[in-house]
Amino acid sequence: MIVAVLTGFYNKLVTYSGSYGTYQIKAPQSASLPYVTFGLETDRPMGTFASQEAMEDLTFWVNVFSETSTASVATVADLVFAVMDDATLTVSGYTGMKCVREFIGSTTWDMDTNTFMLPIRYRVWLDKT
Repeated sequence: MIVAVLTGFYNKLVTYSGSYGTYQIKAPQSASLPYVTFGLETDRPMGTFASQEAMEDLTFWVNVFSETSTASVATVADLVFAVMDDATLTVSGYTGMKCVREFIGSTTWDMDTNTFMLPIRYRVWLDKT
């Protein structure tokens, strides 16, 4: 079930632009910047930590990376927002899924890798069929 949700999230996220890479968890060392990484943050109903079968919502993190500038990060982030904000995801066995941007952090600079990074968090609601 988690794999189906990850696939649905990925399939929607990659539509933001065909020219930028999208990777689950970590980009390969050979990846060209800018790119986006994403992953599952929570897989249990918030506040209850009930069974995964009783899942009501999930949270995903999305990180946007660029080596050029904060403006470049913002440009790619705007493309992500355009396809992910209030999106309806298609996941087998579920209906009524909605994706809502819950958090956007500040752009940071990593001196070791010479990259800018912008963290974003999305919440996805599930309606099990």
